[in-house]
Parts: sequence; structure tokens; C-alpha cells
Amino acid sequence: MNPRGAWLRLWYAWAPAAALVALNVVWLAGVRSAFLGRGSALAQQVTAAQSEVARLEGQDRQLEHAAQALADLRENLGTLRAQQMAPMRDRLVPFLNDVVRRAEASGLRPDRITYSVKRDTKSGLVYFSAHFDVKGSYEQIRRCVFALETSPQFILLEGLTLRGVDAATSLDVGVQLGVGTYFADLDEGLMKQLGVQEVPSGA
Repeated sequence: MNPRGAWLRLWYAWAPAAALVALNVVWLAGVRSAFLGRGSALAQQVTAAQSEVARLEGQDRQLEHAAQALADLRENLGTLRAQQMAPMRDRLVPFLNDVVRRAEASGLRPDRITYSVKRDTKSGLVYFSAHFDVKGSYEQIRRCVFALETSPQFILLEGLTLRGVDAATSLDVGVQLGVGTYFADLDEGLMKQLGVQEVPSGA
């Protein structure tokens, strides 16, 4: 008997089972592919979520640092206003004394001192400046500038203008130094005593 012929004659017995097996194989392959695709998509989503979490955590740390820096700045500004930008009546004389003392300690004698005062509308503070002439060597002037810049009185060096040079036999030069500082308010009575006129804010 031909085995192949027998299989063909009995196809109705094994064909349904074979078809069911084939369908199961196809179904399993589809399910496996779907699971693999879903797993890959989930893995990509997890990676993206982890990246987003890392980015948000970095921004959170930056915000914390910015908030701390702002708090420190406000504290320093409060200290600066209280200690170095005190009311004019409390700090003007110490400021002027410090400027003169540091110039004299450098071997210079301030002369022809002039003052000006102006309100700073942006900060609400008052800017006071003093200009004075000195004459001495380059080394003395350099020491004076350094002393003024390192003063605890919050002295701002506005500029240094050459006034003239002595005869060739002398190494001394004449300069005008401009210094300034800020105060918390304007004491009009004190300015009147010193003969200082307020400069308009727009000038």
C-alpha cells in the first residue's frame, strides 16, 4: 500500500488538526511579535521618562540654587544698606575722615575739596561725591588709590584726572581724585551746612 495514498484518503482525519496547529503557530507568532513590539515601546517610554525625570531634577536643583543665591543677595543687600549705606548724618563724617586719612597716610595732602550730591531714582539711595586735588609722586598716588579702593567705608573711585606736571627737576604730579559713596537718605540740613547743592537726577 502506498502510504502517501493512505494519507490522502484519510485527509479528513488529519487535515483539521493540521490546520489547527498551523493557526496556533501563526497566532503564537503574532502574539510574540506583538509582545516584543510592546516591550520595545515600553522600554523606549521608560528611557524617555527617565531622561525627563533627570531633566526635571536638574531644573529643580538649579531653582534651589537660584533661590538660595537670591536669599543671600537680599541678605547682603540688607547688610549693605544697614552698615555701609546708613543715613547720611551717621556716616558722612566718618566717610570724609577716612578719605582724608588714607590720602595723608599715602603722603598726600588733599586740597580744594568740592562736593556734590544726587538722588538715585532707581535704587532710592543718595549718591555723594567728593573731588580734591593732591600733588605727589606716582608711587604716592598709586598707594592712595589702593588705600581708597580697600577702604571698609564703601568708597567708589570715580576717576583720576591729571592736573599738571611740575618742572623737569621734580617728579611730582598734580591730580584730581574723585570719590563717591551711597547713603540711605539725603540730609538736606547737613548739606546746607556744607554748602552742597543737590544735582538734579537727570544731570
